[in-house]
Amino acid sequence: MRPHVTHPALRVPFRCGVKRLFLVGILLTQAACSSTTFFYNRLDTIINWYVDDYVTLTKDQRADFDRRLATLLDWHRREELPRYTALLTQFEMGLDPTLEATTVEYLFTELSNAADRLEVRTLDLMIEFGETLSPEQRLEFMAELQREQEEQRETLLERTDAEYQDDARERLSDNLARFMGRLSADQKTGIEEHVQAYRRFDGPWLDDRARWIAQLDAILTQGDPDWPVQVRAVLAGRESARSADYIRVYENNSRVSRAVFRDVINLRSAKQDQRLRRKINDYRDDFVVLTAQADKRSVKQ
Repeated sequence: MRPHVTHPALRVPFRCGVKRLFLVGILLTQAACSSTTFFYNRLDTIINWYVDDYVTLTKDQRADFDRRLATLLDWHRREELPRYTALLTQFEMGLDPTLEATTVEYLFTELSNAADRLEVRTLDLMIEFGETLSPEQRLEFMAELQREQEEQRETLLERTDAEYQDDARERLSDNLARFMGRLSADQKTGIEEHVQAYRRFDGPWLDDRARWIAQLDAILTQGDPDWPVQVRAVLAGRESARSADYIRVYENNSRVSRAVFRDVINLRSAKQDQRLRRKINDYRDDFVVLTAQADKRSVKQ
């Protein structure tokens, strides 16, 4: 049985709805494995598991997809990971004497920009590869996407408001503790206070997702020869088509996320500071190694 790759919206309930594909969540938030390089070097396999959940590919299609994915990951290693390395250095320099709001804003903005760049590349890959699929396979993909939508609607909306806040509190605490170690009582209190300011985002996110899934389904069902152009137009217009409620809640929750991130880090002990810097250095070292691996492959080619 292959492992299930959970969608970022389920893993980070207070942040769901950010225009991110699963690949973005994997690359930017993964921290559970003992080695970033170990995980990163197996991304192709993990992504293939994910794709298998949506469409059945032939042997030749699988090989074609693997080649396209290898090109995307090579670009990410060579061009994006050096940006991550520099960003981590800037972040570490901004820790002293205290982490300022401007530093956090810059960090979050740069991560969002990185995710945007990756999303563009990933969407290009998926649409171009989609042109090689049969009409039946494209409809299979849409059917699975709609099934997943209903599954997420049931899973997310069945939570009470209290459960929603509990999920947000748990994810915040777990993510921060992963980098800083056991949180203090003051840090936990700070998280608790900030969580109260989160507004439920699962409803607006699901409604927004349902809208563009319906648009994609109509395009692929109709089967016009220029369907890739129509799909690109739908995806390019997602932000401008979002509801006022979606935007308000997203902006509110983003402000809260930045605030709790800054406040908890500024309450760090000397031991937590050492752990945080060690984690930063570990990631930075891993990114340097991964970039060098891409450079070596480029020389061989």
